[in-house]
Parts: sequence; structure tokens; C-alpha cells
Amino acid sequence: MSHVRFRYFAGAESIPPDFVHRIRTDLARSMPRHQVADYLATKQHILRESHHLVAAETAHGCVGLIAATERDPDDQPFTYIETLLVAEDHHGGTVAFGLVSRLFREITRRLGDFPELVAMKTYTPKAYAVMHRFTVHDDIRCYPSLDGSDPDEVRRLAARLAARLSPECRFDPRTGVVVHGGGSVGSDFWRYQPRSGNRRVDAFFAAEVGEFDRVLCLVHAPTPAARAALAAALGITPDPAPRQEIA
Repeated sequence: MSHVRFRYFAGAESIPPDFVHRIRTDLARSMPRHQVADYLATKQHILRESHHLVAAETAHGCVGLIAATERDPDDQPFTYIETLLVAEDHHGGTVAFGLVSRLFREITRRLGDFPELVAMKTYTPKAYAVMHRFTVHDDIRCYPSLDGSDPDEVRRLAARLAARLSPECRFDPRTGVVVHGGGSVGSDFWRYQPRSGNRRVDAFFAAEVGEFDRVLCLVHAPTPAARAALAAALGITPDPAPRQEIA
């Protein structure tokens, strides 16, 4: 396996145009079972307007991309994951974790703390399962649950975010489904029906999520201890305090 390097860009405008072209062409080539070229053409804002981007590179080209924006509706700031793409040869490997870790290391460094609220819309059970793996502290709440046990306040929070992210779409707070939340990107982005390997999660998506729907997933870490636990799970260490000179 080739060595993977992770490159962070503080804003889409900081990516050199030739590298934007490489991202598009390399990911289209390395993800033949996905309609990457059409996806990035439809969602051009990802490579034009995102606040944070991390690209994974090997000697053979770009093998992964994650992008995020900072949102601030109704005095509830949150980090929104715009996309996460990983070359098919690296599925099940460390590239996805490396992308997520580098992204949040940079965001944490800029904010001075791990984000309290992270959101993502997804069609894939695997992405949902990955977000739920970050329930690494009792204070962390991942939404939606699959058993309908989400507290009303969490459902109300999700509804506010859904209204900001997809104001034209109907939202079901019971399931987290944003009806037609994928816009013009339908299930044909995936040549094969995506699976997580978790029967319960896969059955939920098969029963609740339509071709153009998306599930709004949230990770809410309201306490310092919860945010510290998330940072530790991603291998993010606090910046050392400046040394004090002794007179």
C-alpha cells in the first residue's frame, strides 16, 4: 500500500486550480463504481465554497477528499460535512479515518475546541454507522437512533438544522430522513446498493430512505469532557501551552 499524505486547505479558494482538476480526475478514475464526475459537477460548491478541505494523496494521485463548512443558524453553530469520498481500493482501510482526523485537527486548532455539533446528510448506512462509532462518552448524543428513543429536544434541534440545510424538503424528525434531501443526486451515484454490514442499520436504510432521500446525522458533544473524548478518539492532542519564562 502506498504512503498516504493528507493535505489541508483552509477554504476552497486556497486550492490551486490544477489540483482541483487532479481531485476530479483522480477520484473519478479510482472510484469506477461511483458516478464521481457527475456528482462533483452537480455539487460544484464543494470545491468552490467549502471552508475546510482535506485531500488524501499517494504516489498514484488523489485517493480521498473530505470537505466541510461552518454554519451558524439560530445561535447554534455547527460543522457540516459536505462530502467524504474515498478511492475504492482504500475502502476498509485507514484513509477515511485519516481524512476525518486531519479535518477536525485543523478545525479544532482554529476554533480552540472540538466542534460541539457536527452534521452530515447521507444515503449510505456505512456513513451512519461510522458516525455512531464516535459515541465514546456518556455525554455524546448521536442522532437519529434506530429505536425511536431520541429525546424531543434532539429532534427539535435536528429539525432546525434540516430547515437550514434543506429548506425546500420535508423532514421526518422520527427517522432523520430529509425527503429528496439529495437534490438531483440519486441512488445511481452508487452502482451497487451501499451496505454497512450491520443488519439493523442496513434494514433501517432499506425501509426508510428513498432514492433521492438523505438521513440527517448529528453528533452532539455539549460538554468539555465529551469534546475532549471525541478529540482523543480521532488522535487529536491539545496544542502545548506556551512556555513561561522564569525571570
